Amino acid sequence: MTRHQQLSLFDQMNNSTDEHPDKITYNDSLHVTMATFKGGINAPFHNWFRLTPSFGPQLVHVMLDEMEADQRGIVLDPFAGAGTTLIEAKLRGLESYGFEINPVLYFVSKTSTNWNVNISIIEQLFLKIQDRFFEEKAIKKDVDIRNIGIPIPPIHNVLRWWREDVLKDLLILRNVIDLVCHEAHPERDFFRLGLMGVLVPDLTNVTLGRLQLHFIDRTNDEINVWQTYASKVKRMISDIKSVDPKRIGIPTTVFNIDSTQVKISLPKEVDYVITSPPYPNRYSYVWNTRPHLYFFGYLKDSREASELDKKTIGGTWGTATSCLKDGKVEPLYPIIQEKIEPIAEKIRASDNLMANYVMKYFNAIAKHIVEQDKLLSKRARCAYVIGCSRIKGVYIESDVLLGEIFEGLGLGYRVHKIERFRKRHSGKDLYESIVYVYK
Repeated sequence: MTRHQQLSLFDQMNNSTDEHPDKITYNDSLHVTMATFKGGINAPFHNWFRLTPSFGPQLVHVMLDEMEADQRGIVLDPFAGAGTTLIEAKLRGLESYGFEINPVLYFVSKTSTNWNVNISIIEQLFLKIQDRFFEEKAIKKDVDIRNIGIPIPPIHNVLRWWREDVLKDLLILRNVIDLVCHEAHPERDFFRLGLMGVLVPDLTNVTLGRLQLHFIDRTNDEINVWQTYASKVKRMISDIKSVDPKRIGIPTTVFNIDSTQVKISLPKEVDYVITSPPYPNRYSYVWNTRPHLYFFGYLKDSREASELDKKTIGGTWGTATSCLKDGKVEPLYPIIQEKIEPIAEKIRASDNLMANYVMKYFNAIAKHIVEQDKLLSKRARCAYVIGCSRIKGVYIESDVLLGEIFEGLGLGYRVHKIERFRKRHSGKDLYESIVYVYK
């Protein structure tokens, strides 16, 4: 196929429900390192925290260019994740806002975009943390981890997640960061983020698959907590030193809120939305950050992770799924009844739970659009990265459906273009796309 070939034949081949065949294009020029998290592994600020199910920094510029964003525009990412959109907006000189329901990712995106820290103080504190860590490590050398005076994370089967000696060093280091930094919040957050950034997979008994965490045996691995952590912090310091001083003060504000229940107002109207909501593929963003949530004290009880997942769009871990096994989730909007209910009923023939999951997912997407619209300008342009799925043999053409929902809610949106840019690993007709919708 050519770079921007029309996909009418593709759609017919796959029994597409597409009502915008003239607006679907295929772009084969976006290499995987541009389109996925791999593009941020070595990029300044993006490398502070790895979130595997995120798009690459360069993709933000592709979307901004397509929407013809100007320097006066305000950017919003309502599913901010690790802050990819917000970081790139800041580097481009654009003011931005972000929403994130997961408290770990909220902390990551907020801290990764706060470059207004005193590097001289950071470097002094870093040396103090180093000295204090080795002092505490020596004092507690022969003390059982249960008696070091630091609470062990309440995650279920904690020693499955961390080797005991590694967990002991991690707890000492986390405690030392708080003791050394006291109330110096920006600096303390900086050092805590450094520890978050190496916690998984470097210092945890897991490996990162395509999307999820998988437990592995690290009994015989050489794991040096301080060395790993120090390397990360030095890289973070280097990133801040290298940034254009003019970009440091570009406003970026992140809110720890649910994008389907936006109970805030913004001082300025939003002109550009760049985001990637969870896909309808039963992937749990909470599960991927579960060790962080418990290690850093955001969750206090082993059951809280599934309770958080219930609140997220597409959350599927624990009771977030089992609560959907009985009854029938009804459509909340006429467009959801028109476009999603027929799909859900096909799935319901073999699996009621997954039919309810699909209905709940698209209800939440529609609710998010309605809530977000209150914050957008009359000339707003939106770019959504989303993936198609197949559930119980039923094709979920998420990109087309998202465009139809935007148009069908009666808020004045029209589909500008649907650009399918990457095949997903799980199927030949499963694409990741950018859905552009304009006011």
